[in-house]
Amino acid sequence: MLFKRFILLFFIVSTLSAGETPLWVFLESDPSSTPVQLTPRAIERLRQRGSPNASGNMAVSESQLAQLRAAGYRIRHASRFLNAVSVSIENDVQLSALENFTFVKSTAPVRRSPAERDEETFQTTSLPRGSALSYGASAGQNEMLNIPQIHDLGYDGSGVLIGVFDTGFLTDHPAFEGIDVEAQYDFIDQEVDASGPGDGHGINVLSALGGHYPGELIGPAYKASYLLARTEDTYSESRAEEDNWVAAMEWADSLGVDIINSSLSYFQGFDDPNEDYPISALDGQTTISARAANIAAARGILVVNSAGNEGSAASSIWPPSDSPHVLSVGSVNSQQEISNFSGRGPTYDGRIKPNVVAQGSLVYMASGTNGYIRGNGTSFSAPQIAGLAALLLQAQPHLSPDSVISIFQNHGDQASSPDNSYGWGIPDLTSLFPKWKADNSKHCLVYPNPGQAGEIRMILSDPVSALPELAILYDIQGREVAALSMTQESRRIIKISIPSRLGLASQLMIISVKSGNRVYAGKFVYLNS
Repeated sequence: MLFKRFILLFFIVSTLSAGETPLWVFLESDPSSTPVQLTPRAIERLRQRGSPNASGNMAVSESQLAQLRAAGYRIRHASRFLNAVSVSIENDVQLSALENFTFVKSTAPVRRSPAERDEETFQTTSLPRGSALSYGASAGQNEMLNIPQIHDLGYDGSGVLIGVFDTGFLTDHPAFEGIDVEAQYDFIDQEVDASGPGDGHGINVLSALGGHYPGELIGPAYKASYLLARTEDTYSESRAEEDNWVAAMEWADSLGVDIINSSLSYFQGFDDPNEDYPISALDGQTTISARAANIAAARGILVVNSAGNEGSAASSIWPPSDSPHVLSVGSVNSQQEISNFSGRGPTYDGRIKPNVVAQGSLVYMASGTNGYIRGNGTSFSAPQIAGLAALLLQAQPHLSPDSVISIFQNHGDQASSPDNSYGWGIPDLTSLFPKWKADNSKHCLVYPNPGQAGEIRMILSDPVSALPELAILYDIQGREVAALSMTQESRRIIKISIPSRLGLASQLMIISVKSGNRVYAGKFVYLNS
Protein backbone atom coordinates (compact mmCIF):
# COMPACT_ATOMS: atom_id res chain seq x y z
CA MET A 1 0.00 0.00 0.00
CA LEU A 2 1.32 3.40 -0.97
CA PHE A 3 0.55 4.85 2.43
CA LYS A 4 2.71 7.58 3.89
CA ARG A 5 2.61 8.03 7.64
CA PHE A 6 4.78 10.50 9.46
CA ILE A 7 5.03 9.78 13.15
CA LEU A 8 4.64 13.02 15.05
CA LEU A 9 5.44 13.05 18.75
CA PHE A 10 2.84 15.13 20.48
CA PHE A 11 2.85 14.79 24.25
CA ILE A 12 -0.35 15.24 26.23
CA VAL A 13 -1.16 14.54 29.86
CA SER A 14 -3.08 11.35 30.63
CA THR A 15 -6.88 11.16 30.50
CA LEU A 16 -9.21 12.03 33.32
CA SER A 17 -9.47 9.52 36.13
CA ALA A 18 -12.74 8.42 37.68
CA GLY A 19 -14.21 10.97 40.10
CA GLU A 20 -12.38 13.96 38.63
CA THR A 21 -14.04 16.94 36.96
CA PRO A 22 -12.51 18.70 33.95
CA LEU A 23 -12.50 22.48 34.06
CA TRP A 24 -11.37 25.23 31.71
CA VAL A 25 -9.15 27.81 33.41
CA PHE A 26 -8.69 31.03 31.43
CA LEU A 27 -5.46 32.92 32.08
CA GLU A 28 -4.19 36.49 31.98
CA SER A 29 -1.60 37.23 29.30
CA ASP A 30 2.01 36.88 30.38
CA PRO A 31 4.74 38.99 28.69
CA SER A 32 7.20 36.16 29.26
CA SER A 33 5.29 33.77 26.98
CA THR A 34 7.25 32.51 23.99
CA PRO A 35 6.19 32.10 20.34
CA VAL A 36 4.99 28.66 19.28
CA GLN A 37 6.86 26.65 16.67
CA LEU A 38 4.98 26.51 13.36
CA THR A 39 5.96 24.62 10.24
CA PRO A 40 6.90 26.69 7.17
CA ARG A 41 3.60 25.63 5.64
CA ALA A 42 1.68 26.99 8.64
CA ILE A 43 3.59 30.26 8.52
CA GLU A 44 2.82 30.65 4.81
CA ARG A 45 -0.89 29.90 5.31
CA LEU A 46 -1.07 32.46 8.09
CA ARG A 47 0.67 35.03 5.88
CA GLN A 48 -1.45 34.33 2.83
CA ARG A 49 -4.93 33.76 4.27
CA GLY A 50 -4.85 34.70 7.93
CA SER A 51 -5.38 37.89 9.87
CA PRO A 52 -2.27 39.74 11.04
CA ASN A 53 -3.88 40.08 14.48
CA ALA A 54 -4.93 36.45 14.85
CA SER A 55 -4.61 34.92 18.31
CA GLY A 56 -2.63 31.76 18.93
CA ASN A 57 0.96 32.67 18.10
CA MET A 58 2.14 32.66 21.72
CA ALA A 59 2.39 29.57 23.89
CA VAL A 60 0.63 29.38 27.25
CA SER A 61 2.92 30.81 29.94
CA GLU A 62 5.30 28.17 31.28
CA SER A 63 5.50 30.09 34.55
CA GLN A 64 1.74 29.92 35.04
CA LEU A 65 1.67 26.22 34.09
CA ALA A 66 4.45 25.50 36.59
CA GLN A 67 2.55 27.23 39.40
CA LEU A 68 -0.61 25.26 38.69
CA ARG A 69 1.31 21.98 38.61
CA ALA A 70 3.14 22.83 41.83
CA ALA A 71 -0.24 23.37 43.50
CA GLY A 72 -1.31 19.85 42.52
CA TYR A 73 -3.45 20.55 39.46
CA ARG A 74 -3.20 18.00 36.69
CA ILE A 75 -3.25 19.76 33.33
CA ARG A 76 -5.03 17.99 30.50
CA HIS A 77 -4.44 20.40 27.63
CA ALA A 78 -2.95 23.87 27.31
CA SER A 79 -4.67 25.99 24.66
CA ARG A 80 -2.71 28.79 23.01
CA PHE A 81 -5.81 29.75 20.99
CA LEU A 82 -7.79 30.50 24.16
CA ASN A 83 -4.85 31.22 26.49
CA ALA A 84 -6.36 28.64 28.81
CA VAL A 85 -5.78 25.21 30.28
CA SER A 86 -8.15 22.38 31.02
CA VAL A 87 -7.37 20.90 34.41
CA SER A 88 -8.60 17.93 36.42
CA ILE A 89 -10.35 19.06 39.59
CA GLU A 90 -10.29 16.37 42.30
CA ASN A 91 -12.25 18.13 45.06
CA ASP A 92 -13.93 21.37 46.13
CA VAL A 93 -10.75 22.58 47.81
CA GLN A 94 -8.90 22.56 44.51
CA LEU A 95 -11.79 24.37 42.85
CA SER A 96 -11.93 27.19 45.39
CA ALA A 97 -8.12 27.48 45.52
CA LEU A 98 -8.05 28.66 41.90
CA GLU A 99 -9.25 32.05 43.18
CA ASN A 100 -5.86 32.50 44.86
CA PHE A 101 -3.98 32.67 41.56
CA THR A 102 -3.81 36.28 40.34
CA PHE A 103 -3.34 35.13 36.73
CA VAL A 104 -6.62 33.15 36.65
CA LYS A 105 -9.28 35.22 34.86
CA SER A 106 -12.24 32.83 34.92
CA THR A 107 -13.30 29.18 34.78
CA ALA A 108 -15.90 27.16 32.89
CA PRO A 109 -16.91 23.48 32.68
CA VAL A 110 -15.42 21.32 29.97
CA ARG A 111 -18.34 20.19 27.84
CA ARG A 112 -18.67 16.60 26.76
CA SER A 113 -20.02 15.30 23.51
CA PRO A 114 -23.45 13.76 24.25
CA ALA A 115 -23.49 9.95 24.16
CA GLU A 116 -26.54 9.67 21.89
CA ARG A 117 -25.73 12.68 19.71
CA ASP A 118 -25.65 10.87 16.36
CA GLU A 119 -28.73 9.47 14.71
CA GLU A 120 -26.95 8.19 11.64
CA THR A 121 -28.29 4.90 10.33
CA PHE A 122 -26.64 2.53 7.92
CA GLN A 123 -27.79 0.28 5.14
CA THR A 124 -25.29 -2.40 4.23
CA THR A 125 -25.12 -2.96 0.49
CA SER A 126 -23.98 -5.81 -1.69
CA LEU A 127 -23.86 -3.85 -4.91
CA PRO A 128 -21.75 -5.34 -7.70
CA ARG A 129 -18.28 -3.90 -8.00
CA GLY A 130 -16.72 -2.52 -11.15
CA SER A 131 -19.52 -0.24 -12.36
CA ALA A 132 -19.07 1.17 -15.86
CA LEU A 133 -18.91 4.64 -14.30
CA SER A 134 -15.57 5.42 -12.73
CA TYR A 135 -17.41 6.87 -9.72
CA GLY A 136 -19.40 3.67 -9.25
CA ALA A 137 -22.17 3.90 -6.69
CA SER A 138 -20.76 7.23 -5.45
CA ALA A 139 -21.65 8.92 -8.77
CA GLY A 140 -24.90 10.45 -7.52
CA GLN A 141 -23.47 12.23 -4.50
CA ASN A 142 -20.57 13.56 -6.60
CA GLU A 143 -22.79 14.69 -9.45
CA MET A 144 -25.02 16.65 -7.07
CA LEU A 145 -22.02 18.93 -6.48
CA ASN A 146 -20.77 18.64 -10.09
CA ILE A 147 -17.52 17.16 -8.79
CA PRO A 148 -16.83 15.09 -11.96
CA GLN A 149 -16.77 18.24 -14.11
CA ILE A 150 -14.22 19.84 -11.79
CA HIS A 151 -12.16 16.64 -11.72
CA ASP A 152 -12.15 16.68 -15.52
CA LEU A 153 -10.44 20.06 -15.39
CA GLY A 154 -7.57 18.48 -13.45
CA TYR A 155 -8.51 19.47 -9.89
CA ASP A 156 -8.26 16.69 -7.31
CA GLY A 157 -7.19 18.36 -4.06
CA SER A 158 -3.44 18.11 -4.73
CA GLY A 159 -1.42 20.39 -2.48
CA VAL A 160 -4.23 20.91 0.04
CA LEU A 161 -3.84 19.66 3.63
CA ILE A 162 -7.09 18.54 5.29
CA GLY A 163 -7.52 17.66 8.95
CA VAL A 164 -10.28 15.17 9.82
CA PHE A 165 -11.48 15.03 13.44
CA ASP A 166 -13.51 11.94 14.28
CA THR A 167 -13.84 8.77 16.35
CA GLY A 168 -10.83 7.01 14.84
CA PHE A 169 -9.52 5.76 11.52
CA LEU A 170 -8.30 2.65 9.75
CA THR A 171 -6.74 3.02 6.32
CA ASP A 172 -6.51 -0.64 5.34
CA HIS A 173 -9.46 -0.38 2.95
CA PRO A 174 -8.68 -0.44 -0.82
CA ALA A 175 -10.39 2.96 -1.09
CA PHE A 176 -7.41 4.39 0.82
CA GLU A 177 -4.74 2.84 -1.37
CA GLY A 178 -2.24 5.63 -1.93
CA ILE A 179 -3.82 8.10 0.48
CA ASP A 180 -1.30 10.60 1.82
CA VAL A 181 -1.61 10.78 5.61
CA GLU A 182 1.04 13.23 6.74
CA ALA A 183 0.40 12.81 10.47
CA GLN A 184 -2.12 11.35 12.87
CA TYR A 185 -2.76 11.51 16.60
CA ASP A 186 -5.13 9.99 19.13
CA PHE A 187 -6.09 12.77 21.56
CA ILE A 188 -7.92 10.34 23.86
CA ASP A 189 -5.28 7.66 24.38
CA GLN A 190 -2.35 9.99 23.62
CA GLU A 191 -0.65 7.94 20.96
CA VAL A 192 0.42 8.47 17.37
CA ASP A 193 -1.93 5.81 16.00
CA ALA A 194 -5.39 7.34 15.47
CA SER A 195 -7.24 4.07 14.80
CA GLY A 196 -9.18 3.67 18.06
CA PRO A 197 -12.21 1.46 18.76
CA GLY A 198 -14.60 3.83 16.98
CA ASP A 199 -12.86 3.81 13.62
CA GLY A 200 -15.99 2.80 11.68
CA HIS A 201 -17.41 6.32 11.57
CA GLY A 202 -14.01 7.80 10.71
CA ILE A 203 -13.59 5.36 7.82
CA ASN A 204 -16.99 6.41 6.46
CA VAL A 205 -16.21 10.12 6.70
CA LEU A 206 -12.69 9.89 5.30
CA SER A 207 -13.82 7.82 2.32
CA ALA A 208 -16.61 10.28 1.45
CA LEU A 209 -13.97 13.00 1.42
CA GLY A 210 -10.85 11.39 -0.04
CA GLY A 211 -11.52 7.76 -0.94
CA HIS A 212 -10.37 6.53 -4.33
CA TYR A 213 -11.32 3.18 -5.84
CA PRO A 214 -12.33 3.71 -9.48
CA GLY A 215 -15.50 1.91 -10.46
CA GLU A 216 -16.68 1.89 -6.84
CA LEU A 217 -16.10 5.12 -4.91
CA ILE A 218 -14.27 8.39 -5.49
CA GLY A 219 -14.16 11.24 -2.97
CA PRO A 220 -13.87 14.85 -4.15
CA ALA A 221 -10.37 15.43 -2.72
CA TYR A 222 -8.75 12.06 -3.39
CA LYS A 223 -5.31 13.61 -4.01
CA ALA A 224 -5.24 15.86 -0.95
CA SER A 225 -2.97 15.23 2.03
CA TYR A 226 -4.50 14.42 5.41
CA LEU A 227 -4.07 14.87 9.15
CA LEU A 228 -6.14 12.37 11.14
CA ALA A 229 -7.15 13.17 14.72
CA ARG A 230 -9.15 10.93 17.02
CA THR A 231 -10.94 13.42 19.24
CA GLU A 232 -14.10 11.58 20.28
CA ASP A 233 -14.43 8.37 22.27
CA THR A 234 -17.45 6.23 21.43
CA TYR A 235 -17.53 4.81 24.98
CA SER A 236 -19.95 6.72 27.18
CA GLU A 237 -17.70 6.45 30.24
CA SER A 238 -14.85 8.30 28.52
CA ARG A 239 -16.44 10.45 25.85
CA ALA A 240 -14.29 12.93 24.03
CA GLU A 241 -14.54 16.43 25.40
CA GLU A 242 -14.26 19.75 23.68
CA ASP A 243 -10.72 20.30 24.90
CA ASN A 244 -9.62 17.35 22.74
CA TRP A 245 -11.20 19.15 19.78
CA VAL A 246 -9.38 22.39 20.62
CA ALA A 247 -6.09 20.56 21.15
CA ALA A 248 -6.47 18.83 17.78
CA MET A 249 -7.19 22.18 16.13
CA GLU A 250 -3.98 23.67 17.50
CA TRP A 251 -1.99 20.57 16.51
CA ALA A 252 -3.32 20.80 12.96
CA ASP A 253 -2.72 24.55 12.86
CA SER A 254 0.94 24.09 13.78
CA LEU A 255 1.36 21.67 10.85
CA GLY A 256 -0.14 24.07 8.32
CA VAL A 257 -3.61 22.57 7.83
CA ASP A 258 -5.83 24.30 5.25
CA ILE A 259 -9.22 22.73 6.00
CA ILE A 260 -10.72 21.00 9.03
CA ASN A 261 -13.60 18.56 8.56
CA SER A 262 -15.47 17.91 11.79
CA SER A 263 -18.74 16.15 12.61
CA LEU A 264 -18.87 17.02 16.30
CA SER A 265 -20.91 19.41 18.43
CA TYR A 266 -20.92 20.64 22.02
CA PHE A 267 -24.06 22.18 23.44
CA GLN A 268 -26.60 20.12 25.40
CA GLY A 269 -27.40 16.55 26.41
CA PHE A 270 -24.54 16.18 28.90
CA ASP A 271 -24.61 13.80 31.84
CA ASP A 272 -24.91 16.78 34.16
CA PRO A 273 -27.65 19.13 32.87
CA ASN A 274 -25.91 21.97 34.70
CA GLU A 275 -23.17 21.74 32.09
CA ASP A 276 -25.55 22.41 29.21
CA TYR A 277 -25.08 25.73 27.46
CA PRO A 278 -28.11 28.07 27.48
CA ILE A 279 -29.86 28.73 24.18
CA SER A 280 -28.35 32.24 24.19
CA ALA A 281 -24.92 30.63 23.65
CA LEU A 282 -25.92 29.76 20.05
CA ASP A 283 -24.49 33.05 18.85
CA GLY A 284 -21.28 31.75 17.28
CA GLN A 285 -19.14 33.60 19.82
CA THR A 286 -19.77 32.07 23.24
CA THR A 287 -19.04 28.34 23.33
CA ILE A 288 -15.50 27.06 23.56
CA SER A 289 -15.67 25.22 20.23
CA ALA A 290 -17.10 28.25 18.37
CA ARG A 291 -14.44 30.52 19.88
CA ALA A 292 -11.68 28.12 18.84
CA ALA A 293 -13.16 27.81 15.34
CA ASN A 294 -13.25 31.60 15.01
CA ILE A 295 -9.58 31.83 15.94
CA ALA A 296 -8.77 29.07 13.44
CA ALA A 297 -10.58 31.04 10.72
CA ALA A 298 -8.59 34.16 11.62
CA ARG A 299 -5.46 32.03 11.16
CA GLY A 300 -6.57 31.06 7.63
CA ILE A 301 -8.08 27.64 8.41
CA LEU A 302 -11.44 26.79 6.85
CA VAL A 303 -13.56 24.82 9.34
CA VAL A 304 -16.27 22.67 7.72
CA ASN A 305 -18.67 21.27 10.31
CA SER A 306 -21.79 19.16 10.05
CA ALA A 307 -25.05 20.92 10.91
CA GLY A 308 -25.92 18.02 13.21
CA ASN A 309 -28.78 15.53 13.28
CA GLU A 310 -31.01 17.38 15.76
CA GLY A 311 -33.56 18.56 13.13
CA SER A 312 -36.24 19.41 12.30
CA ALA A 313 -36.89 21.97 15.03
CA ALA A 314 -35.70 25.55 14.61
CA SER A 315 -32.34 26.49 16.16
CA SER A 316 -31.19 22.87 16.15
CA ILE A 317 -27.69 23.60 14.77
CA TRP A 318 -25.16 23.23 17.56
CA PRO A 319 -21.68 24.72 18.06
CA PRO A 320 -19.29 25.12 16.41
CA SER A 321 -21.60 25.18 13.37
CA ASP A 322 -23.28 28.31 14.73
CA SER A 323 -20.12 30.32 14.11
CA PRO A 324 -20.27 32.91 11.32
CA HIS A 325 -16.80 31.75 10.25
CA VAL A 326 -17.63 28.03 10.01
CA LEU A 327 -18.98 26.46 6.81
CA SER A 328 -21.95 24.59 8.25
CA VAL A 329 -23.36 21.73 6.14
CA GLY A 330 -26.87 20.33 6.22
CA SER A 331 -28.23 17.25 4.47
CA VAL A 332 -30.54 16.53 1.54
CA ASN A 333 -31.58 13.24 -0.03
CA SER A 334 -30.84 12.17 -3.60
CA GLN A 335 -33.92 14.12 -4.74
CA GLN A 336 -32.43 17.27 -3.20
CA GLU A 337 -35.09 17.37 -0.47
CA ILE A 338 -34.04 18.34 3.04
CA SER A 339 -33.39 15.33 5.30
CA ASN A 340 -35.69 15.25 8.30
CA PHE A 341 -32.74 14.89 10.69
CA SER A 342 -30.74 17.83 9.28
CA GLY A 343 -30.11 20.63 11.80
CA ARG A 344 -31.86 23.95 11.21
CA GLY A 345 -31.21 27.57 12.04
CA PRO A 346 -31.49 30.33 12.91
CA THR A 347 -28.73 31.10 15.37
CA TYR A 348 -29.65 32.86 18.59
CA ASP A 349 -28.62 36.20 17.08
CA GLY A 350 -30.81 35.61 14.02
CA ARG A 351 -28.34 34.47 11.35
CA ILE A 352 -29.30 31.91 8.72
CA LYS A 353 -27.76 28.46 9.12
CA PRO A 354 -26.73 26.05 7.66
CA ASN A 355 -24.61 27.70 4.98
CA VAL A 356 -25.08 24.97 2.36
CA VAL A 357 -26.36 21.42 1.95
CA ALA A 358 -25.14 18.28 0.20
CA GLN A 359 -26.32 14.69 0.00
CA GLY A 360 -26.40 13.21 3.49
CA SER A 361 -29.06 10.53 3.00
CA LEU A 362 -27.84 7.16 1.69
CA VAL A 363 -24.32 8.38 1.06
CA TYR A 364 -22.08 5.67 -0.41
CA MET A 365 -18.93 5.09 1.69
CA ALA A 366 -16.21 2.62 2.53
CA SER A 367 -16.69 0.38 5.56
CA GLY A 368 -14.26 -1.79 7.51
CA THR A 369 -11.36 -3.16 5.50
CA ASN A 370 -13.11 -4.00 2.22
CA GLY A 371 -16.86 -3.31 2.43
CA TYR A 372 -19.16 -0.51 1.33
CA ILE A 373 -22.30 0.88 2.96
CA ARG A 374 -24.83 3.63 2.59
CA GLY A 375 -25.37 5.88 5.59
CA ASN A 376 -27.48 8.83 6.69
CA GLY A 377 -26.28 11.88 8.57
CA THR A 378 -24.84 15.35 8.21
CA SER A 379 -21.58 13.68 9.22
CA PHE A 380 -21.45 12.48 5.61
CA SER A 381 -22.63 15.60 3.79
CA ALA A 382 -19.93 17.72 5.47
CA PRO A 383 -16.90 15.81 4.06
CA GLN A 384 -18.24 16.18 0.53
CA ILE A 385 -18.37 19.96 0.97
CA ALA A 386 -14.92 19.90 2.58
CA GLY A 387 -13.67 18.03 -0.49
CA LEU A 388 -15.21 20.59 -2.83
CA ALA A 389 -13.59 23.34 -0.76
CA ALA A 390 -10.24 21.59 -1.23
CA LEU A 391 -10.70 21.76 -5.01
CA LEU A 392 -11.48 25.45 -4.62
CA LEU A 393 -8.33 26.10 -2.59
CA GLN A 394 -6.27 24.09 -5.05
CA ALA A 395 -7.42 26.49 -7.76
CA GLN A 396 -7.26 29.64 -5.63
CA PRO A 397 -4.98 29.05 -2.61
CA HIS A 398 -5.14 32.68 -1.47
CA LEU A 399 -8.84 32.55 -0.54
CA SER A 400 -9.59 33.28 3.12
CA PRO A 401 -12.12 31.11 5.01
CA ASP A 402 -14.76 33.85 4.88
CA SER A 403 -14.18 34.24 1.14
CA VAL A 404 -14.69 30.52 0.61
CA ILE A 405 -17.95 30.64 2.58
CA SER A 406 -19.13 33.60 0.49
CA ILE A 407 -18.33 31.78 -2.75
CA PHE A 408 -20.28 28.71 -1.63
CA GLN A 409 -23.25 30.85 -0.64
CA ASN A 410 -23.22 33.00 -3.77
CA HIS A 411 -23.23 29.88 -5.95
CA GLY A 412 -25.90 27.95 -4.05
CA ASP A 413 -29.13 27.08 -5.81
CA GLN A 414 -30.99 29.09 -3.17
CA ALA A 415 -28.64 32.07 -3.21
CA SER A 416 -31.49 34.46 -3.95
CA SER A 417 -33.70 33.17 -1.13
CA PRO A 418 -31.72 31.37 1.60
CA ASP A 419 -33.59 29.82 4.50
CA ASN A 420 -32.89 28.01 7.75
CA SER A 421 -33.37 24.52 6.32
CA TYR A 422 -31.32 24.60 3.11
CA GLY A 423 -29.22 27.67 3.84
CA TRP A 424 -27.98 28.94 0.49
CA GLY A 425 -28.66 25.51 -0.98
CA ILE A 426 -26.57 23.09 -3.03
CA PRO A 427 -23.45 24.85 -4.34
CA ASP A 428 -22.45 24.71 -8.00
CA LEU A 429 -18.92 26.07 -8.51
CA THR A 430 -18.35 24.71 -12.00
CA SER A 431 -18.61 28.12 -13.69
CA LEU A 432 -15.57 29.34 -11.74
CA PHE A 433 -13.03 26.66 -12.55
CA PRO A 434 -12.65 27.04 -16.34
CA LYS A 435 -11.61 30.68 -16.00
CA TRP A 436 -9.19 29.82 -13.22
CA LYS A 437 -7.91 26.92 -15.30
CA ALA A 438 -7.30 29.25 -18.22
CA ASP A 439 -5.68 31.84 -15.95
CA ASN A 440 -3.40 29.21 -14.39
CA SER A 441 -2.63 27.42 -17.64
CA LYS A 442 -0.19 28.28 -20.37
CA HIS A 443 -2.08 30.74 -22.55
CA CYS A 444 -2.24 29.74 -26.20
CA LEU A 445 -3.40 31.18 -29.49
CA VAL A 446 -6.16 29.27 -31.30
CA TYR A 447 -6.74 29.86 -35.02
CA PRO A 448 -8.74 30.37 -37.07
CA ASN A 449 -10.71 32.34 -34.52
CA PRO A 450 -13.68 32.34 -35.01
CA GLY A 451 -13.54 28.72 -36.12
CA GLN A 452 -15.90 26.06 -37.41
CA ALA A 453 -16.15 22.28 -37.52
CA GLY A 454 -13.06 20.79 -39.06
CA GLU A 455 -9.48 21.51 -38.17
CA ILE A 456 -8.19 24.22 -35.90
CA ARG A 457 -4.68 24.79 -34.60
CA MET A 458 -3.29 25.73 -31.23
CA ILE A 459 0.06 27.50 -30.94
CA LEU A 460 1.55 26.45 -27.62
CA SER A 461 3.17 29.06 -25.40
CA ASP A 462 6.35 26.97 -25.22
CA PRO A 463 7.60 23.94 -27.15
CA VAL A 464 6.90 20.34 -26.17
CA SER A 465 8.98 17.36 -27.21
CA ALA A 466 6.18 14.77 -27.22
CA LEU A 467 2.64 14.69 -28.51
CA PRO A 468 0.25 16.05 -25.87
CA GLU A 469 -1.78 13.24 -24.35
CA LEU A 470 -5.20 14.84 -24.06
CA ALA A 471 -7.31 17.52 -25.77
CA ILE A 472 -10.66 18.45 -24.26
CA LEU A 473 -13.29 20.86 -25.55
CA TYR A 474 -15.31 22.77 -22.91
CA ASP A 475 -18.12 25.26 -23.08
CA ILE A 476 -17.61 28.55 -21.27
CA GLN A 477 -19.41 27.18 -18.18
CA GLY A 478 -16.75 24.51 -17.80
CA ARG A 479 -18.86 21.58 -18.98
CA GLU A 480 -16.89 19.02 -20.95
CA VAL A 481 -18.20 18.77 -24.51
CA ALA A 482 -15.90 16.21 -26.10
CA ALA A 483 -12.46 14.66 -26.19
CA LEU A 484 -10.82 15.57 -29.49
CA SER A 485 -8.29 13.84 -31.72
CA MET A 486 -5.11 15.72 -32.59
CA THR A 487 -1.76 15.53 -34.29
CA GLN A 488 1.43 17.43 -33.63
CA GLU A 489 2.64 19.54 -36.56
CA SER A 490 5.66 20.91 -34.73
CA ARG A 491 6.94 21.32 -31.21
CA ARG A 492 4.62 24.31 -30.79
CA ILE A 493 1.71 23.69 -33.16
CA ILE A 494 -1.06 21.15 -32.48
CA LYS A 495 -3.72 20.36 -35.09
CA ILE A 496 -7.06 19.50 -33.51
CA SER A 497 -10.16 18.10 -35.23
CA ILE A 498 -13.65 19.27 -34.23
CA PRO A 499 -16.18 16.87 -35.81
CA SER A 500 -19.39 18.31 -37.23
CA ARG A 501 -21.36 15.44 -35.66
CA LEU A 502 -21.12 17.26 -32.31
CA GLY A 503 -23.82 19.62 -33.56
CA LEU A 504 -22.50 22.59 -31.61
CA ALA A 505 -24.27 25.92 -31.47
CA SER A 506 -22.31 29.12 -32.03
CA GLN A 507 -20.63 30.00 -28.72
CA LEU A 508 -17.45 30.92 -26.91
CA MET A 509 -15.47 27.78 -26.07
CA ILE A 510 -12.28 26.66 -24.36
CA ILE A 511 -9.89 24.04 -25.65
CA SER A 512 -7.42 22.47 -23.24
CA VAL A 513 -4.37 20.37 -24.11
CA LYS A 514 -2.34 18.48 -21.51
CA SER A 515 1.29 17.51 -21.95
CA GLY A 516 2.98 15.92 -18.96
CA ASN A 517 2.23 18.08 -15.92
CA ARG A 518 1.55 21.18 -18.03
CA VAL A 519 -1.82 22.35 -19.29
CA TYR A 520 -2.26 24.65 -22.27
CA ALA A 521 -5.57 26.39 -22.84
CA GLY A 522 -7.06 28.86 -25.27
CA LYS A 523 -10.44 30.45 -25.92
CA PHE A 524 -12.06 30.75 -29.33
CA VAL A 525 -15.42 31.55 -30.87
CA TYR A 526 -17.09 28.55 -32.51
CA LEU A 527 -19.43 29.36 -35.41
CA ASN A 528 -22.09 26.92 -36.46
CA SER A 529 -21.96 26.87 -40.26
